[in-house]
Formats: sequence, structure tokens, C-alpha cells
Amino acid sequence: MTALRPDRCAALALACAALAAAPVRAGAQTMLDQELRLVELHSLLVALPALAPPGAWRGGQASLGLELVTIPEIDGTTGGKVQITASDRTRLYPRPRLSIGLPAPEGFRAFAGLSYIPPIEIRDVSTHYVAAEAGLGLAVGVLRLGARGHALYARSRSPVTDPATKDELETTGWGADLSVGARFVRGSLALEPYAGGGVVSVHGRFTVTSDDNVLESDHTGAALHAGVRMVFRSRVEAVAEVAGYPERLVHANVRVGWLFEPFGG
Repeated sequence: MTALRPDRCAALALACAALAAAPVRAGAQTMLDQELRLVELHSLLVALPALAPPGAWRGGQASLGLELVTIPEIDGTTGGKVQITASDRTRLYPRPRLSIGLPAPEGFRAFAGLSYIPPIEIRDVSTHYVAAEAGLGLAVGVLRLGARGHALYARSRSPVTDPATKDELETTGWGADLSVGARFVRGSLALEPYAGGGVVSVHGRFTVTSDDNVLESDHTGAALHAGVRMVFRSRVEAVAEVAGYPERLVHANVRVGWLFEPFGG
């Protein structure tokens, strides 16, 4: 049997995630169902996907990066009214992210990470966001295995029900996932395809400013991801990943980061 080339492994991983997590069109829904589904979709948009293969950082190594999170087109129809959705404002948003490799026994990798978005208003939208994660990985030859847990809090304000007012969505969430990957090195370039899955749980509380009406939605379900990481000269990393939440949302994310040793080599 012919072995798959690294580039084909990466392409296959991305394609499988997109197919497995493709959203399913909902059947007949009440207006309340449609409103709650919008809350769920916007809460899942701020979930913290892996955007890194398992065992990505050795102890003492850190990555300071910027992610671009894509926003697919969201239908804001609720009954006979069309709400303003995130995709009406922008098709992506930036998310800074810091990851630090922690000391671990030989053959293992551990890390902790933090992401923060300050409440700066852009195009009538502001989001105050903080998320944390931690994980443990196993590195055996080219094989990589890992487990990760994460949690988040976000508060977003933007026009939704009326262009003249700013409604608020408060989201809390957590998740855990397992992933498998491989690392192929050729010269100064390393290629690391990976894929995984787990569970994510988000609680969204949407408040309409004009009448203080509150909608609360809870979603717990599967979370799938697949991607590829490229590392150049052990200093620059670039990651492309597809994240999917079956029957809810699928979208692509990218990350570019600088690798360094904050406490010296």
C-alpha cells in the first residue's frame, strides 16, 4: 500500500472535517426556535477551537499569534422579521492568542493558553472576550496525540433587532477534545496535519435593549476540527483549520504566530 504524502494528509484532514460537520438545514420552526438558534450560532462563533496540532509546543516555548475567525453567512429570519446578524457586519474577526509550553516528562508535551479581546468598538460592534485552555500531548516519533480543555466568557454589543439600538449577547462556555496528528520535517519546514473531536457547551443570554426582553439558549454537542500547521525555521507558524459543530455551524479559521522562548533557550 502506498503511504499518503504529508500534503495529501493535510488536505484529507481538512476535507473530512468540512464534510462531517456540514450544517443541516432545519425543518419547520417556530419564531422562538429561530431566535434561539441565532443565539446558539453566535455563541458558537466565539468558541475556542484548537487551531494547533497536539503537542505543538515543547516546554519553555511560547507562541504569540493572531487568529482570523471567519463568519459564514447567517440567515437572520425570525418569523416575518429579519434580524441583523454577525455576517451582516463582517465576515471575519481577529482574536489574539498566547500559548506557552509547560514542563512535562520525556515524550510528553503540556501547554496552557490565553486569548483576550478588549471591548473596542468597530462598525458599531464591540466584544469583550477572554478564554483559557490547557492540554497534554504525547509525542512518539512522528505521531502526536493530545487532550485539551477550554473555557470562555464573552459579552458582545451590537445592533440586532433595531439598527438604532445595541443589544447584548453574553456567552459562557466550555469544551474538551481529543486529537491526533503527525509531524513531518523537511529542511527548515515542518508540516503537521491533525484532526480531532470532542464536546462543546455554550450558554447564551441575549438581551433586547429596547424592552429588556431576554432570550436564553443552551447548546451541548459535538465539536469537530481538522487542520494543518506549518512551522518555518522553528520561529514562524501558520495554521489553517476547519471547525464544525454538526447541524449548527462550520467555519474556517487561520492563525499566524511567532515562536520564542520567554525564559531563555
